[in-house]
Amino acid sequence: MGNGYIYGYTGPPFNFLGHFCTTQFNAFTAWVNARTGNLPAVQQFYQIRAATLRKTAGVLGQYYTTLNDEVLNPTFTKNAWKPAAQGHFGYVFRDDHLPMIAMSKIKDYMRPQFQRQDESVFTMNQIRNLIEKNEDKAQYAFQATTQNQNWQTISDLIGKINGYFGLPEYEAVLVKDQTDVYPTGTTQPRFRVQQLDAPTQYERETVSHAQPGQNTDLKEPSS
Repeated sequence: MGNGYIYGYTGPPFNFLGHFCTTQFNAFTAWVNARTGNLPAVQQFYQIRAATLRKTAGVLGQYYTTLNDEVLNPTFTKNAWKPAAQGHFGYVFRDDHLPMIAMSKIKDYMRPQFQRQDESVFTMNQIRNLIEKNEDKAQYAFQATTQNQNWQTISDLIGKINGYFGLPEYEAVLVKDQTDVYPTGTTQPRFRVQQLDAPTQYERETVSHAQPGQNTDLKEPSS
């Protein structure tokens, strides 16, 4: 790409942000086409991963249900604490922290069983989300190359983008930097590739209503 394309990437991650040009699109298409053959392997990888997670979920489900000697009940249904009618008062603390220390050591030993309910709910929800996420990734890899009326493949989407290039309403969005340059004989496209780039000569002349070659300074003249 020519000078001035500071924010218009021609390689990964292809930050288009709604605007891109022919050069970018050609580079993106070449990058995608070179890697489309990897999609079946990607699909298989996530299918295997999801199947493995399902086996893990089955083992966890057996542990948290069959081997659990406590029923999973809600733990946050207690009434809000408030003092009794006679109020409450503090007492003199002496060595009453010593039983607490001994109790904490017992809780350390019994922690997995004390926290079994909270752990089981969290772990099962987490693994369920991981299974669904991996299955979704496998499904996306399958949809990318498989023709179906319910979704669009990569080739369908690239064809749709190509169709936009010929529509006048997208002339500022899909910049034809290889064929539509301004001024003639330069390498500057008619529109900027990315909105953070400096405005092009054509954009400055259009906004300022200036004739080609005239001053396009939009600042008010000093008094």
